[in-house]
Amino acid sequence: MLNSILGTLLKFLSLFFCIVNLHSCDRDKANKSTIDSLLRQADQSLENNYLISLEYAKKASIIADKTTDSRRKAETYYYIAYCLNMLEEYEKSYPYIEKGLNENASKTYKPLKARLLALKGFHYSRLHLYKQQAKQHQEVIDLTLSRKDPESAMTAALSLAALGISYTIINDYPPAQHYSELALEHVETVPDSIYNRLKKIYKVKANLFYYRAMIYIEQFKPNEAFPFIQLAYKQALIDNKQRTLFLELYADYYMQTGDTEKAIENYLLALADKQKRTCNRSTSADLYLKISKSYGKLQQYDNEEKYLKLSASERLIDENKNRKRVQAVLDNIEKQELIIKNRDELLNMLLAIAFLVTLLLLLWKYRKYKLKKKKLLSAKEIEIAQNKQLIETLELKVNESFSDLIALAKKNSPTFWARFQEVHPKFLKRMLCIDANFKSSELILCAYIYLGFSTKEIADYTFKATKTIENNRYNLRKKLGLAPEEDFILWLRNHVDDSQPTTS
Repeated sequence: MLNSILGTLLKFLSLFFCIVNLHSCDRDKANKSTIDSLLRQADQSLENNYLISLEYAKKASIIADKTTDSRRKAETYYYIAYCLNMLEEYEKSYPYIEKGLNENASKTYKPLKARLLALKGFHYSRLHLYKQQAKQHQEVIDLTLSRKDPESAMTAALSLAALGISYTIINDYPPAQHYSELALEHVETVPDSIYNRLKKIYKVKANLFYYRAMIYIEQFKPNEAFPFIQLAYKQALIDNKQRTLFLELYADYYMQTGDTEKAIENYLLALADKQKRTCNRSTSADLYLKISKSYGKLQQYDNEEKYLKLSASERLIDENKNRKRVQAVLDNIEKQELIIKNRDELLNMLLAIAFLVTLLLLLWKYRKYKLKKKKLLSAKEIEIAQNKQLIETLELKVNESFSDLIALAKKNSPTFWARFQEVHPKFLKRMLCIDANFKSSELILCAYIYLGFSTKEIADYTFKATKTIENNRYNLRKKLGLAPEEDFILWLRNHVDDSQPTTS
């Protein structure tokens, strides 16, 4: 009865956990779907309204932070940082870039890490921290240039172009042109059919054409710049990008070609496009200054003064903003460097401790090994000494037995044969294995020969004629089948001492 109740309870618990797991899986699936939907809306809102895009990205981040999905967390941080960057909230943008880079997904998935680093590079460029910008974009290029996916291709191309711009700032135009050309070559590896399906975040062709044109404008080569200005503006319309930069570029072209009125027309169109985008928080100081100079060239001094004042007013705002922004970013950089430094110091300290512990352990093991070896050597020495003593004792006994046996042989003692068998217990058995029909007299003669006595000595000790012993030796050799050249003593010792006895 108890077993039946327990079985029913186990089934119920199993069913309960299955339901909980299914519910959890459904919830995770629903969360991922919601995050993806919000990120799509954040992407689609780019260019038109960064505030709306930021709103969607933050909603996605709130949900992602409740999950263990590192990839989606990093994606939400990227969109938040991107929007804040475009809204010139640099001090707020930087921490989200770092959060994204600290996610495991960014450490294992290169394109994601590259995008965050590229954003950090553009972040630095907007604050005129060009050395940090170049370093970040070079790292992006290293991560993405060899990859074949279109997203990596666009990320690499944009960073190549950004490196070109950094050279333009210091008026070093050959490398600027080189990187700009590489960027356009790289982007051409992505077919239009694929490019058109990419997220807006990757649609950077207009920017690449813009950078290429701008390098020529900076060199006062308007004719070389013009085809790229046209391509940039056309692509901006296709990708639904803000037209401000591209209209301003057209105006710069007209200024360099001497068509000042056309230049003013485009500058004013660029200003209008910028002002209608309420989410655009950057000032128009540079644009106002260009308009002022254009009116000055046409000797329209009222308009020249008007736009010069506007430029000066906004320049002051920019300086105040930039001072705070740059300081905030530098503080973040310093903080990050301090974290890295502390982490490195801690790692070095841990490595030093680990090395010391390992060294102490090895020394302890070595000391233990030496002690063990010493004990083994001591034991071995004792054993060797004992064996030596035993060998010496045995040798002494053997020598004593041998001397005693020789004495008995020389006396032709009747106890010789019995004593010989005690000293050489294998002799009789092995001789009988060779030939079971040996007589006692033959075996005794073999014993004398085995001990090394000559024919004459055997004859003297046994009180027989030398000729008799010679005949007996001859008969024994014949019986054993020895060849004339074989040594009888060696033959006996080889067969008695080395041979194993066999049954006959």
